[in-house]
Amino acid sequence: MKKIIYIAILISGLANAQITPEFEIGAKGVFSGNLNFNSEESNAVTDFSDTQLLMGLSQKLYNNWRAQFVLGLQFPDANSNLGEVFYNNIFMKLEDQTNIFKVGRTLAQTNLNEFPTLRDDDAQQFVYALNPFSDGVNTERDQYANVLDYTHIFKQRFSVSIHGENFYDSLEPNDFRLNSMGLSLVYRVPESQRWNRNILQQIGLSYNNYFTDRPGYSNDFDSSVKNLLFSTILNLKPDPINFVDFKFQAIQNFGWDEITELNDYFDYTRTQSTSLFGTFRYLKQKLERPHYQISVGGGYKSLDNLSTDSNQLLFIANGFYRMGQNFDIGFQYRYTENEGFTQNLFGKNEHRLQLAIVYSFSQIFNKQFGDREDLLNLEHNYIK
Repeated sequence: MKKIIYIAILISGLANAQITPEFEIGAKGVFSGNLNFNSEESNAVTDFSDTQLLMGLSQKLYNNWRAQFVLGLQFPDANSNLGEVFYNNIFMKLEDQTNIFKVGRTLAQTNLNEFPTLRDDDAQQFVYALNPFSDGVNTERDQYANVLDYTHIFKQRFSVSIHGENFYDSLEPNDFRLNSMGLSLVYRVPESQRWNRNILQQIGLSYNNYFTDRPGYSNDFDSSVKNLLFSTILNLKPDPINFVDFKFQAIQNFGWDEITELNDYFDYTRTQSTSLFGTFRYLKQKLERPHYQISVGGGYKSLDNLSTDSNQLLFIANGFYRMGQNFDIGFQYRYTENEGFTQNLFGKNEHRLQLAIVYSFSQIFNKQFGDREDLLNLEHNYIK
């Protein structure tokens, strides 16, 4: 009888034992020396913006689902008013094999592609659907938002996402209501099959509707700023040693017809515009690991509804060399040119030279899951 009681107590204890979660930590250091030459002045600065630390806890639930909590902090741009540290990722995710629910702060779906630039905001005005509630001081306000979204995955390659966001409003910083909604459709080849002979790697569409207050309009849809994104990645030479790809994204901003001149950054994000950006990249693999990569890219943005011809040009060229495990050194040259009203906001032109050191680290403890992506996939990558 005592043995039966002991076994019952043991079974009860095992049933109530705490399940230790999977713990992941990721870090990324981005350090560069920047030489800026523009039409008015020249300067040199040291830059460690986008350096960040990410931590995640994943827990198996009592069914086929699992939960993940992620906390991340980032060092923002030096001229931002975000303070010393910006919490770029604070969210909870519930997922199974085909469904993903996410709530919290993380990257918004204002960009469908990841381009081979030193920092993800190097082509900000060309590759992001810009936040029309922001005064433009901080690039993070276009990238991150408080999100509530649901994604369903079909056959491991097709995903449909319905998302709502609260983007930071510079005029009402304490307003946490959803001020944007959208829908994304994406076909993406899994990372494990990237080196197959498939030319089409990714293609996607995304629609973002920002609920702005448009003078003279009472209907929420008519008063909104609307953005449509198209993005694709093509493997021009999907060779495991000498790999060449092409990345492209186009953004059509269906802005307000009545904005015919730019008085501030709010006008810039709310007027009609068309943005195009693309890059060609060559990646050399050596002994089944990335060795170095070289890329060139360019962008063009036209604001056709303004009373004065206004457009923007961008050219970027860079190279990264892998010196050790996830340790890269790189060089980047960027040239921007603005005409018309955009010249009043951003200056006539700028040349920027950057020498950079990038180190990435990711480690999983008590591994239990085969993840779709690790923590560092939440953010910008370099040689990949």
